[in-house]
Amino acid sequence: MPNRECRGNVCRNDAFDRNVRYGNGCQKCLCVTFAESNKGKSKLIQRGELLIEKRSISGVIGKGDLYHNNRRFVAENVDKSRIADNITIISEDVKSVYHELFDEALAEYNSKQKRKDRIIKDYHDHIRHSRQEKEFHEVIFQIGNKDDTPCGSDISKRVTEALKQYAESFHQRNPHLRMFNAIIHLDEATPHIHIDFVPFATEQKRGLSTRVSLSKALEQQGFKSEGKLNTCSKLWIDNEKQVLADIMKTLDIEWEQKGTHNEHLSVLDYKKKERKKEVAALENKLSKLSEKETKIKAIDNIPTKKTLLGDNLTVSREDYESLAATAKKQIASEKKEKKQKTEIIKLQQENAQLKSELTVEKKKNADSKSINLRIENAKLKEQNSKMESVLKKAEEFLKGKGLYELFQNFVLGIGRNKGRNKDGLE
Repeated sequence: MPNRECRGNVCRNDAFDRNVRYGNGCQKCLCVTFAESNKGKSKLIQRGELLIEKRSISGVIGKGDLYHNNRRFVAENVDKSRIADNITIISEDVKSVYHELFDEALAEYNSKQKRKDRIIKDYHDHIRHSRQEKEFHEVIFQIGNKDDTPCGSDISKRVTEALKQYAESFHQRNPHLRMFNAIIHLDEATPHIHIDFVPFATEQKRGLSTRVSLSKALEQQGFKSEGKLNTCSKLWIDNEKQVLADIMKTLDIEWEQKGTHNEHLSVLDYKKKERKKEVAALENKLSKLSEKETKIKAIDNIPTKKTLLGDNLTVSREDYESLAATAKKQIASEKKEKKQKTEIIKLQQENAQLKSELTVEKKKNADSKSINLRIENAKLKEQNSKMESVLKKAEEFLKGKGLYELFQNFVLGIGRNKGRNKDGLE
């Protein structure tokens, strides 16, 4: 046994165990814990002498965006100073992967076609424009969240290692999902991995013998759909989460299974839930309006009695209070309506004022243009006058030298040549 002793906050070990390697203090006394060293909120459990962290796992199959993943496009939530910290597991051209997977099957398929319009020249381009299949798919996995596993914290180092090991063993578990791009992002709030892959099924009878299909690829890996709640994709994601959890366990992180949370719901499920809330709110509003209408109608049914003196009527206290309450609400409603009408009139006046100002500005702009044209015209007249003066002096000079007639013949000759070229005679 290595010698361990703790003196206050100083831990002296001859050999550090796994907890110490991750900066968590000695195994025996845990003098420095994750709670002290992590930036995030710790979820710790003691298991014997070991300190175990608990973290959730989020996993989803998404559309995939290589520009975002490979940081050709940088979103607002990305810390540009930490882009260099991202870890690229693999980065290959998707077109090359298509040639690798489908060229042989494509040549075989085309050789059997008797009609030219059924021949597929480029399978990658064919799938890109297909309505049934996608060019590639993406799975995103995240351990923990921004509160308990922020990038840069001690726990994030082990989380990153877990994601790295998961990606490196991806192909062994998924022989029908050809991974071509995988990157761990450490420049956002929480470490997570994007894995892009081309799913392919073999020995197919329809179309190419080897073709793109996520559902068929997963079926060939043993994940057969068991209904709407347990699709092949969901069964596969659940299995991959378990694989990731097993890797985490080797790094002293336990999977905290929270069940279903809003942030982990699919986009469709979340939207459905939100629509239900909206419908419930509208129904509640409708119910209140209906109740108000019923109360107003009930006024007509309030029993009345004539008094002995005059034409005054008497009603019961309960009916009087109901009538008074309805009247107050009506007055409040009328006040609100009056206020809204005042605001509308004010806005209309402001709009009219803006239109008037716009008309004035347009007129100013037109006047400005007119003035500019006058100035430009005056400049051109001045330039023309100068040119005429220069030309006159030139003529006088040529006449004085006896060259004016020769110059005129030269100018006339140029004019005649232009006329001939224009008429196409030469």
